[in-house]
Amino acid sequence: MTQRFVDNMQGAIEDRATGLVWQESYSYPEKGKYVDWYEANEYIQELNEKKTGGYEDWRLPLRLEIQSLYEIAKPFQSRGKTFFLHLDPVFELSYGSCFWTCETKLSAAMGFEFDCGDRHWYPRGSLSGSVRAVRKTCNLQVMIAPDWIELMSNPLKV
Repeated sequence: MTQRFVDNMQGAIEDRATGLVWQESYSYPEKGKYVDWYEANEYIQELNEKKTGGYEDWRLPLRLEIQSLYEIAKPFQSRGKTFFLHLDPVFELSYGSCFWTCETKLSAAMGFEFDCGDRHWYPRGSLSGSVRAVRKTCNLQVMIAPDWIELMSNPLKV
C-alpha cells in the first residue's frame, strides 16, 4: 500500500490522494488559543509572508477539502494517550478539534470538527476554531466519487 501523506520536512504535507498540500502544524499550538474566523485569515497571511513550508499561497480549506482528512478508523495517538480526533498522525495535533473553512454565509463561517466528523456554522467573531492551512486545488469530484475508498487505498492512481 502506498503512503497517502508525504511530509516535505519543511512544514508541509502532500496528500497524494487529493493533490492538496497541507500545513503540518496549525494555529492552536502556535497562538496558544482558539481564533475567530477573522484571525484565521490573518494567520493565513502570516503563513504566506513567512513562506511556511516554502510556499506563499496558503488559504483556508473548503469543507470537502478539510473533510478529506477525517479518518474514522484512526483515533489520534500522541504522548502515550489516545484522543478521538480522527486524523492521520503525520499531522501535528495538540488541542482543539474544530478547524475553520473558507465557507461563509451571512455573518457565519463553517467549522469542521475532527472529534465527531461534523460541521457547524459559527459566528465569524466566535473564538471557536483553529486553522490548518491548505494550498493547491483539487478536483472535488475525486472526493465525492463512489470509488473514493478505493482511491484512498491507492493514492497514486489519482
